[in-house]
Amino acid sequence: MKKFCALAAVALLASCEGISVADAYVQADQLTYDAIAPSYRAYVEADEKLDAASKQSRIRLLDTWKLRIEANTKKKD
Repeated sequence: MKKFCALAAVALLASCEGISVADAYVQADQLTYDAIAPSYRAYVEADEKLDAASKQSRIRLLDTWKLRIEANTKKKD
């Protein structure tokens, strides 16, 4: 039954025109970033218990996450 469900899911994804699994992943990652990043950035910037290096590390994490999304987003011509 699990194999059937997996095959059905793959068939469903394959039948979607114009969107691949990779595209769907990037789109989901973008939505996740949009939901989490702003409040996490605000928390990091406001947390007085974090030293400068810790803040920079956490901000760099958000920046590289955004760069990965942008690098994998297809540009529409």
